[in-house]
Amino acid sequence: MAPSIRKLLGKAIGKAKKTKESLTPDNLTKFVDSRFGFTDTMLKPAPSYSLNPFYWLGALAIMAFGIQVLTGFLMLLYYIPTPQQAYASTILIMQTVPFGELIETVHLYGAYAMILLTFLHLMRGYFASAQKKPRELMWVTGMAMGIVTLMMGLTGYLLPWTVVSKSATDVSISMIGLLPPQLAGIVTYLAAGNTGNSAELTRFFDLHILILPAVLLVLFAGKMYMFETHGASEPPTGLKEEVTYHKWFPGVLSYLMMVGAVFLGLLLASAVLFPLALPPEYSIAAAASYTARPDWYFIALYQLLKLGMFAGVHEPDAMAFVTVGLILAVILPFVDRNHRRNPMQRPIYSTLGLVFIVELVWLTIWGYLTPGQDIPIPQSIAGLAIPALITIGAVWLVWRRRGSARRPSSAPSSPSAQGSSGSLMRVMKTPFKVPALTGSFVILLLVGSIAFASFVNTFDALQSQAGMFFVSLVILVGSFAFMSLIVKRLVRINERARRA
Repeated sequence: MAPSIRKLLGKAIGKAKKTKESLTPDNLTKFVDSRFGFTDTMLKPAPSYSLNPFYWLGALAIMAFGIQVLTGFLMLLYYIPTPQQAYASTILIMQTVPFGELIETVHLYGAYAMILLTFLHLMRGYFASAQKKPRELMWVTGMAMGIVTLMMGLTGYLLPWTVVSKSATDVSISMIGLLPPQLAGIVTYLAAGNTGNSAELTRFFDLHILILPAVLLVLFAGKMYMFETHGASEPPTGLKEEVTYHKWFPGVLSYLMMVGAVFLGLLLASAVLFPLALPPEYSIAAAASYTARPDWYFIALYQLLKLGMFAGVHEPDAMAFVTVGLILAVILPFVDRNHRRNPMQRPIYSTLGLVFIVELVWLTIWGYLTPGQDIPIPQSIAGLAIPALITIGAVWLVWRRRGSARRPSSAPSSPSAQGSSGSLMRVMKTPFKVPALTGSFVILLLVGSIAFASFVNTFDALQSQAGMFFVSLVILVGSFAFMSLIVKRLVRINERARRA
């Protein structure tokens, strides 16, 4: 009996060991891969330098689009796209459908996140010169995707039919009407039709749930094909070590899922902490008591049209200027032929990008501070010039401290030479190493912005508000001086980290 018992126990232990081995992560990964064939897809291994959140902003934007599709489908089960029932059906979703308020809020915040991530992805590509050969058409496709994303935000904002959304949409359509005549009539008709509110809502509904998503998916497929052909662009500062490649499954997929989980967690937390509060339903009487303005992603353009030199009969000139700027941004790869990619070696190129960001943010803030107010020409000039000059001065200070203002050689920089100019990622990480300085900078930026708004608003009433004018000016200059000192300090910290 004893040998038989030992034999049976030995077989049982052997089976247990085999079962344990079969449940290891590696064996599970091989099992899933053998059934789904993930490693045989068109998705190529990713270089190690691309495992960085800044490289995945576009992927997060697409993830936000997926959230939009899911939440939009759930809302579509109850939503009725007519002026008489749109608001009531939206209220029905929020008040009676399980988790309806959360779905509506996630859908709104997901749209905002998609627009913001698309903009950040564009700016990261700009400063990293990702549009260089052979990725010119990827840049053009990405710009088209950005425009479609803005149009999705515009068309979706109208659908709840609130006084805020309808008024904002009317302002946006009126701005579209200021485009060059060759474009204005066609775009306005395609967007809103010409038979009243019912046609406008129907057009926006069809564009939002069908046409624009289809266009976006086609553009995304084309960009993905080009991305898998050319691969991720190298860091603008060059490669400092041998590149290792990670298989898409399971390594890159796991990384993307972790980054996506953080994004989804922040989105859900924001939706829970700050739920959507639906404004009143649109009516002519309600609209008469509301100062109309577009949603935040069009506020800068809205404010530009209120500036004294563009207001009134010159508004079409402003829209023509914006249109030319947009066209130049689309064809940037064919205009910028400089072989260098390191932003620290391209001061003019980088400064233009920073000035654009600062002006865009400032015009947005300014538009919120002065809703419906036309800005006189002196204030307009000051409002545009001062942020640009402050930005140029700050950039000049940084370049001077880094010694990057001297002219580089005409020959292309080698990876090691580019690396010696400093790592862009290290520069971007520097503020997070000194949270006290960064927090002080943010506070000073907020104080300076408020002072600047007060300075601009009292410019045309200098005699009656002289005290406020000079107090605002002193606070503005003082905050800028201290901000410059903080930037200088951060640059020195980064220099010491680079030499270490």
